Parts: sequence; C-alpha cells; structure tokens
Amino acid sequence: MFGVNASLLRFWEKEFKQIQPRTNARGKRSYRAKDIEVIRSIYVLVKEQGFTLEGAKKALTARKGASAEAGAAAKKIAKESTKANQPEVKKLDEAVRKEAIERLKKLRAQLLTLRAEM
Repeated sequence: MFGVNASLLRFWEKEFKQIQPRTNARGKRSYRAKDIEVIRSIYVLVKEQGFTLEGAKKALTARKGASAEAGAAAKKIAKESTKANQPEVKKLDEAVRKEAIERLKKLRAQLLTLRAEM
C-alpha cells in the first residue's frame, strides 16, 4: 500500500506506540483502519515531508491533542445547536419540507448530469 518493507513497518511499530496491530498465534499482523491512518501519517511526515522520527512523534502527539480538543468543541457546539433548534425544527410545516426536498432532488439531478458529462 505504501511501498515500504515489512521490516520498516515493524520498526515503526516499536517507535510509535500508536500502531498496535493485532497478531494471531503465528505472529501474523492484522492492521486496523486506525493503524493504517497512523502509518499513513507517519509515512507522509517522514518520507514525503522529511521529518525525523522524533519530529514525526511530536507532530503526531500535537495532532492528537489538537484533534481531541477540536472534537470536544465540535460535540459541545453540535449539542447546543441541536437543543436550541429543536423548537424551530418542529415548527417547520409540511409545505416548506416538501419544497426543500424538491429543490434537493433537482440539485441531485443536475449533479448527476454533470458527473455523467465528465
């Protein structure tokens, strides 16, 4: 997938604790989607952007912290907006919903024709 040797993946497993593939009784590794994303990030940082392993470790931990904070903030905002909008959503009458559905159907048809032309 990334064009790297198995030995490099095993080395990265030792260096980066975020990679934790499952292994069977014979030791065959099975990578989960989370592991593949971490490996992809490491590959981009080290092979494409020229980071050192230490620099890649720092970048991954910084991303992890930033994404955790962003995720928590997004959840909070979504929760607040959902609570605030519940009465408004209930007030929408059937005619407005039908009109919105029709507009979306027309937009979808236009997008499908554009896709077919490409």
